[in-house]
Amino acid sequence: MAIIYTFDPTELDIAPSLDGLTDVVTRVRYNYTGVEQESGVSSLFVGATPVPAPSAGFTPFEDLTEDEVISWLEIFADTTHMQQQIEKQINLILHPMYVPTTPPWAPSGNTEV
Repeated sequence: MAIIYTFDPTELDIAPSLDGLTDVVTRVRYNYTGVEQESGVSSLFVGATPVPAPSAGFTPFEDLTEDEVISWLEIFADTTHMQQQIEKQINLILHPMYVPTTPPWAPSGNTEV
């Protein structure tokens, strides 16, 4: 099964002041989506990952790019766990174990007399 995964950062939590820096990102909230290529079936993992305090190369908040934040997620988020959960959900969609079905003895809904 070939699944393509993508991050979509949705919100940044900041510390207004940290180690002499202002508006330091401390946590990223995101959607992590997996799309199975053959079927097009997708699953979504909603997460939040803490970001360690910057040690070098601090980018001011107003200069951050989506690509930079995604690169942090690729480093700090537990993608192995998320991918396992997404793959499990896609498998359940493609191969359901529980499909609600009316029992054969139940009335058909036609109540004409």
